[in-house]
Amino acid sequence: MRVDRSRLNWGIFFIVLGAVPLAYHEGAVSASALADAWRLWPLIIVGIGLSIILSRTPAFFLGGTVVAICLGLVFGSVLATPPTVGCGGDGNSSSSIARSDSFGGGASVDLDLQCGSATITTSTDGQWHVNASNTAGRTPQVVSTADLLQVTSGSQNGWSFDRGKDNWQIALPSTSQIDLTSTLSMGDAHFNLASANLGSARFVVSLSSFHLDLTGAHVGSLTVTTSLGATYVTLDGSSNLTADLKTSLGSLAVCIPAGLGVQVSGTDSLSSSDFAGAGLIRSGSGWQTPNYSSAAHQATITFNTSLGSLKLLSAGGCK
Repeated sequence: MRVDRSRLNWGIFFIVLGAVPLAYHEGAVSASALADAWRLWPLIIVGIGLSIILSRTPAFFLGGTVVAICLGLVFGSVLATPPTVGCGGDGNSSSSIARSDSFGGGASVDLDLQCGSATITTSTDGQWHVNASNTAGRTPQVVSTADLLQVTSGSQNGWSFDRGKDNWQIALPSTSQIDLTSTLSMGDAHFNLASANLGSARFVVSLSSFHLDLTGAHVGSLTVTTSLGATYVTLDGSSNLTADLKTSLGSLAVCIPAGLGVQVSGTDSLSSSDFAGAGLIRSGSGWQTPNYSSAAHQATITFNTSLGSLKLLSAGGCK
């Protein structure tokens, strides 16, 4: 195999960029260690110096490699543990809200978390439940009707020193079909949607860590857009799914349960993906699992990655 040295450093950068958040979420590296990754910035200068010194030697690429590894570590640590600089500091008081109700039938749910953490699950009593708090007294806003639930951060006016951080605990009823939309900025969210009945699910993630577990859920269509964030999606193996996945300067990992037939197609620009390494085979201009045609359930994935990484993992690989 011949290595294209003109693209070698891009490849190294994206390998490190994706490997760092994966290592963090697998427990192989601690948050405190990643917090100090920025201290490696002098290596960028060292790498530039090596490039100049070795420019006319066979080892000319080593300087760029050092720079690629350093940038991958720094940006990878940002993806793994996103900064909360835009959240501002905590205020002098805290506030919370607790609401519960039921839908009259199908419903739309819109969740807009600007800063903080959220855990979204399903309920077994046919009702939705919202318990939300803010450390600076900016009470999260909850709007509901018979067919609508909206939860938004209390401060919608951009960055401020005293906006505080939100903490949301939300349960959605599995007895209603829901069209779910969620926007996450500078936060950490875990969606565990077992038994959920989602007509559609759309997520926009920026400067955040996002885990979506669809095990046991029925989802008509899934859309995930990630920018400067780390997203982990676990698919369900007992239903069909159509997904549109986009990532820009971010990492996206998709866990495939055993037995699910998967077909992927799309475009990437200066990005990292290894479908063959995940056991997929070429099919026209795309890739698919060997069992795609015979599988009882299938997932059709369209992807678009730009300066990011997309990885397909076996069941249990996304924690």
